[in-house]
Order: sequence, then C-alpha cells, then structure tokens
Amino acid sequence: MKRLLILLLGALAMLPAAASHIVGGEFEIQYLHDNLYQVNLIIYFDQRNGSPGAKDINIEAAIYRKSDNALMDNIFFSGFSETPVLYTQPSCSTSDLQTSKLVYTTTVTLSPDRYDSPFGYYLTWERCCRNYAIVNIFSDDPAISSNAAGQTFYLEFPAVTKNGQKFIDSSPHLFPPLSDYACPYRKYYVNFGGIDDDGDSLVYTLVTPLSTHSIIAVPPLQPAPYPLVSYRDGFGINNIMKGNPDMRITRSGFLTVTPTVQGLFVFAVRCEEFRDGKKIGEVRRDFQLLVVDQCAHDEPPQILGKKLADATFAYDNTMNVTFSNTTADADRCIMVEVSDPDASNVVDNFTEKIHIQAIALGFDKDVSGVLPASTEATLINGSTQQFRICFPECPYLEGPFQIGIIAYDDACSLPMSDTLKVTVNIQPPANNDAHFVVPVADVTETVNEGDVRTWDLDGVDLDGDMLVFGVIADFRLEDVGMKVVQVKNVAGEYQAQLQWDTHCDVYDFTHGTDFKITFTLEDLDHCNFNHPDKRVFNLKVKLPGNLDPIIDSDLTANPAERRVLGLTRKVNETLSFNVFGKDGDNDFIVLSGKGVGFDMADYNIEFPGSNGRGQISSLFKWNIFCDKINLGVKDTFLFEFLVVDNANKCRFYKADTLDVSVIVEPPDNNQPTLLVNNLNQQIQFVNNAMTVELGQQITLGLVGTDPDNAPQPDMLTIDLIKAEGNVPPTGYIFAEGTGRGSAETTFSWKPECDIFLDGVYENHYTFTFNVTDDRCFNTKGDTVAVDITIKDVEHDSRDFLPPNFITPNGDNYNDFFAMVRLDESTGQLVNILPRDNCVGVFEGIAIYNRWGRQVFESTSRDFRWYADSEAAGMYYYLLKYSNKEYKGVITLSFYDHQSNNR
Repeated sequence: MKRLLILLLGALAMLPAAASHIVGGEFEIQYLHDNLYQVNLIIYFDQRNGSPGAKDINIEAAIYRKSDNALMDNIFFSGFSETPVLYTQPSCSTSDLQTSKLVYTTTVTLSPDRYDSPFGYYLTWERCCRNYAIVNIFSDDPAISSNAAGQTFYLEFPAVTKNGQKFIDSSPHLFPPLSDYACPYRKYYVNFGGIDDDGDSLVYTLVTPLSTHSIIAVPPLQPAPYPLVSYRDGFGINNIMKGNPDMRITRSGFLTVTPTVQGLFVFAVRCEEFRDGKKIGEVRRDFQLLVVDQCAHDEPPQILGKKLADATFAYDNTMNVTFSNTTADADRCIMVEVSDPDASNVVDNFTEKIHIQAIALGFDKDVSGVLPASTEATLINGSTQQFRICFPECPYLEGPFQIGIIAYDDACSLPMSDTLKVTVNIQPPANNDAHFVVPVADVTETVNEGDVRTWDLDGVDLDGDMLVFGVIADFRLEDVGMKVVQVKNVAGEYQAQLQWDTHCDVYDFTHGTDFKITFTLEDLDHCNFNHPDKRVFNLKVKLPGNLDPIIDSDLTANPAERRVLGLTRKVNETLSFNVFGKDGDNDFIVLSGKGVGFDMADYNIEFPGSNGRGQISSLFKWNIFCDKINLGVKDTFLFEFLVVDNANKCRFYKADTLDVSVIVEPPDNNQPTLLVNNLNQQIQFVNNAMTVELGQQITLGLVGTDPDNAPQPDMLTIDLIKAEGNVPPTGYIFAEGTGRGSAETTFSWKPECDIFLDGVYENHYTFTFNVTDDRCFNTKGDTVAVDITIKDVEHDSRDFLPPNFITPNGDNYNDFFAMVRLDESTGQLVNILPRDNCVGVFEGIAIYNRWGRQVFESTSRDFRWYADSEAAGMYYYLLKYSNKEYKGVITLSFYDHQSNNR
C-alpha cells in the first residue's frame, strides 16, 4: 500500500480553531405502514473543530404545503446516533480529517385527508453555521461579519393520496458521503447516487447551496423561499471549484472534478425523483470537498484484453466479442491483464496492489458475476496479473451490451484506474415465443346493457414452456362485471375465457362505459426474456336511455335566462323565490342548494331542499339582516342549486344546475341631525358662535336625532371630532353621547388665564361636533362647528376716580375711606376698583400719614378705613396691583355736616 511521504493536513486542520461545524447533510422520509412515515435528519459534523455543544439534542423541523407555504406540522427530533465517515482507502486516513454522521430519527403521521395537495409538500430545517474557511462562498464568523452562511436542509415529497387512491412514496436515501480529500490536477471521483425503494427514477444536478434566513445558531422556522449562499468572486454554479474540468455530476449521480486550486469547497446536489415521467419529489444534499497538495506521485494501472484464442493482449480501451448459443460455458470468456508502472518504482518499493471491478455501461444491472473468485493481486518488480472474465449463457440484455472492466491501484486518497470497455454479443438459447391461438388483432365490440358475453383466450407454446397469463387495464375487471375464468394451464398450453355481465343494476357504469383491456401471454423460457403476445379488447356497454332532470325557478319566465341569474338586494330586505326540479322519466330526484364558498346557515338563509319522484320544489328565503353580513368582506353571493337523478336503473349520475348571483347593497338611510344649544343665557349665542369673557361658564347642550326606525331605530353617537384654536384648548369636559333614535350630551368649559400665551389675551377656538348613525354599511352623519372667542376681563382704569375726603364723625356721611360709589338705581354701594384680569390682580392698599408712618393696610378689595383714631389732616394711599400702582391723597376731617362744627 502506498503511504504518504508528507503528513497530510486534514480538511479542518487548515481551518481556524473557531470554525463552525456544518459539513453538510440531508433529510430522508421512509414509508413504514398505514399512514406512518419515518423521518431521518442526517448531519455531517466536523468532528475535529466542531464544538461538542453544537451537536443539537432536540431539533424542531417543519412541513409546509408547496401551493401556499401553509404550515402543516412541526416535526420533533430528540437524540441522535453517531458513526464515523470512513475513507475509501482506510490506510490513507489521517486523524486530522474527521467527519461524523449524526442521524436523528422520528416518526410522523401523514393522513390522506390532510396531505392531499397535488402540488406536494416540503420538509425543512435551518442551522448555522458552515465552516469559516470555505474558499468558494462567503462563510464568515457571524460574531465579526454579516457574511455568515448556514444550511437549510430541504426535502420535497408528494401527497399521500392521488385520484382517491393511496399514493406511497419513500424519498431516495443512502447517499454515500465524501470521505476523501482531492489533490490539484488529479481527477477526483465518487458515486454520489442514492437508492429509491419504490424504483422511481432519480436525476442528479448541481445547484447553489441554500443558506438561512438569519445567521443565529438556530433560526426560527420559516417557509420558502430560502436565500442562496453568496459565491466569492470567480466562483459560481458553473465554476464551483475552478477545476479543469470543473465539478460535474451525471444524471445517475457520478460526480467528478479535476481541481486546480487548494482549499475547502462547498457544493450542493439536488436529487429529483420521477414516477411515470412526472416529478414527485426532491432531496438536497450539501457537502464539502477539501483539496490539498499532499498526494504522492502515482501512475495509473493499465488493463489490456484478449480473446481466448489470441496470442497477445492486443485490446486497449475497447474490444468486441461474440458468442453463439453453442459456445461452452468455459469458452464464453476473455482474458484481461493488469500492469502498473509503480510496481517497477523504487519509491513504491517495487510493489503495487491492484484489483478489478466490473460495471454495466448504459444499463442498470449487477454484472459482478463475470469476475473470477479472486479480483486482487500484488504486482512485484514490474510483474503483471491476468484475470479470466466469463459471461453467462443468458445475456444481460438481448442484443449487444457493454460492460467496463476497471483496474484500480492503491493510490491515496483515491485509487487511480484504467477501464477496458467490452462490447458483448451473446446469442441466447433457441426459443419459440408463446402466442394466442386466435390471430393477434384488436377486438372492438359494443354490448347492450343486460347482455352476458364470453370470449375465448387460448394460447400455446411450441417449446412446451409453462405459460404466464396477464391482464393490463386501468380499472378492476370485477367492478364492471368482467372476469377471466381459467380453464387449463399446463406446459405449453393455456385456456381461459373472458366473461362480461353488463347488468347496470348490478355493476356500476357511472364512471365510464368504454373499456380497454390488454391480455398478455408469456412463456417461462430459459433466459426469461420478455416477448409477450398481446390481445387487445376495446369493449363498450350501451346503456338504456334516460331523460335528463331539469331545474328552474320562478325568478324569470324565460328558460334561456335561468342558468345564471343576477339579482340585487339591500340590507334589511328579503329575497324569496321557489326552485323547481322535474324528471321526464318520473325518476326519484333530489333538489339541493349551497352557497359557493360560504355556508348558507351562517347568513340565516333558508333552503331545505326537497326530494321525490317526477316533480319537486323548495322555497329559498333570505332575510338580509346587518348582523349576519359584512359587506366590507363579502358583498356578492353565488348560490348553486342542483337537481340530481341518480336513482335510475343504471345509477347513472345526471344533474342540472341553476346559479343565482346576489349582490347585496347597503340599506337606505336618512341623515341624522345635530342641534347645539347654549345653556348659559348670560352669553349670547348666534349662528353657532359666542364671545366669552374670561371667567364665564361655557355650557353647550348637544342633541342628535334620526328619523329611521325600521327594522329598529339607529344607534346614534355624538363625538367631538376636532378641537382647535390659536392656542390648543385644554381643560374642557366632553363625554360621548349615545342613544338609539336620539342621543344627548353636554360640553362645558370654564377657562382660566393659562389659556393665554405670549401676551395675547384674546383666543379663538373652533369645536367641531359630529353625530353619526350605525346604519349597516351606509353610515351617515351631521357636523356642527361652534366658534368660541374668549377675551380677558377689561382692566380699564380711565374712569377710576377714588374718593379723597372722609369725615369719620358718626353722621353716616363719608364715615370711612373705601373704593365704592353709590349706585343711584339700586341704592347699593358698588366697588369702583379696576377688575382683576390675567394682566393685573389687586394685591392690597396701604395708607400713610404725612410723616410716612403706615396707619392702615388691607388686601381686601372691600376694605374700609374708618380713621376714627387718627388726627385730622392729609394722608396718602398706595393701591397695588400685580402690574401697576395707584397713589392718591386723602383729607381727613371731623367736620359735622349738620352743625357745621369742626
């Protein structure tokens, strides 16, 4: 065995220690029994650099429906089995390249009533991250870059029922992993093909790998589409590794590449599954290939061939041989000779191990039986090894076929090889084919219902071989009254009859009256070649006549207009009409109706239907109420009425339909009215406008009324829909008013000085009130805008004339000093101080004698200074407001007005 001269650096030994763990993997789904399936998730794990903590214990995957990406089920995996991925040549292995295969397994029930979409389903799971040192795609550490790449594991599978029948399918499985490294400028190859237990056709293509929706470790479950990985400059789906030639895969799954660049490369293979020429599923497999310049020099072996009678091995690459059916088994052979230049090389110790293998070329059969018992040898000092290749008496195919005899050496990491393509033509043993006694011809007949017919199906084989009789039809013979009765089956002779009972009251012809049956007759000859004789029967049953049932209604008198009727109704109206069904044969008929895309019961629609013989009817009635309908979601309703005759003699389904389309419109509606009243009579209210002095209470009464009262009074709502002004209004009180038929509420506001800003003491406001009704999908309303102007209190001191003389002598005339005057109309004393407003507020008064001593003070606007303890003379007062002061002189005298005494 050839050993490496330089220690091989493994795939992940080249990566940074922080490299992540995903090498690749795929899903499998396998049918078990009934509706139970086994689901396997396979992950190839970087055992050397992947953290053991990245081996997920619990995994949740998801199944989505392809037609609309609807979530069908969540799939849960718990625990896994683990096995190492082995090398093609175990002696070429190195501890620096270690990959494990993790297999997660669970079961899932796929019920036919749930998994019946003709477009199929897909199983998916997302996981981050791929290795960070991949050369051909961006796959960085997500902790330092947004260019991380994960893997979406993805599998498609078909519905479990088709045309009402169970449809069983298992996905392809057992794809071999890549266990070997590649070397620059040396061809790398691997059979990437899988196995399909159902015998479906598998087609392989290279595709761009899928990444994940996000770069967190386990992204949340999401449906397709899934993002693709991003290729680095110079790489792409047509240049995955910059190979010469680049990576390719055959339709059968044989993958090859001759790399030119070292590094770690990721790629994806899609395996599509076909049955009867139609795609039914696919599975994607991602994997990595390491290219390192560590392969020792090696020369490929050479294989040559010769016929038994030839003197030398003269055939290189190809040879042709022909054998008659009289050739003895020992002579139906060729010889091949294998040599290898490395067996003469001192570097290889003049030793080379070789072995041979046989493969079918262009057909799918195991041809290893042509090889001798021993297929291995060790070549020493330039020696060669000969092998005898013998072919069976019965050829693998009728006519010429080609096999490849491949010689392999023991090079690392993959053996080098040479192939001899042998075209073989073996004449099979003589044989007469079986045949029907009646000459081969199609039988075309029409049989009247109720007849019973018989046809002979006799055959013979001149060689006396046993015969095998077969039936090919896309229906079950017994379902339509047919059966094959075998009369005789002995060596060389077969007798049978086809019998057909066409009584339609016994057998069901409702699905068809034309039947094609192919009968085959095959002999069990020595080589079991398939040359069946065929008889084709095209049979038809003629059923008795039956009049079609007819459906009609009283919506129109013209039958030509009855097929699709369009009506319009409004909410709160009633739609009522009769539907009729009749049958000219007086058969038992059934009249029914349904809403297309909705349940009539949800809308309080009555249509009981009817059944009986000859002629029947049923009343349709719909009271279209608002609480049963939502015109914002649906305003057009299609009703399908059906009369069915399936009780005739032959149970043949006959029917007639009537479609009625109803457009529902909103109901009629009268507009409600909103009236706004001023409840403070001290404030003038004209044309919904008022001017208010600060401090006055604003109170408005709002009343909404609506004239509609059928089927019940509308519900009214009074709202304040807009409040605006040169300063945004605050502090007002308003509560929504509601009521059926009428509604009331109030608006109140007593603004304070804080409504004025920036030295402006007159604000203008508009309050907009609205009343709306709840008439079904035809809401109407009335709007009233109220303008309110609020001014500050007048602070005009132009007419302010304080008194300046008092005589506190007890004569009730000028006995005290105060800011009052006598109102002659009422006889009451009235305060004459300027009124407080938002600019200035009265703070108090102080009175001083002529020496400046304060003799009186007060903070009350209604102060009184009697001065009865003060001396006569001049006094001075100081009136203080928050924004200004008033000063004046008071003369105090004790003059008696009546006696004129002082």
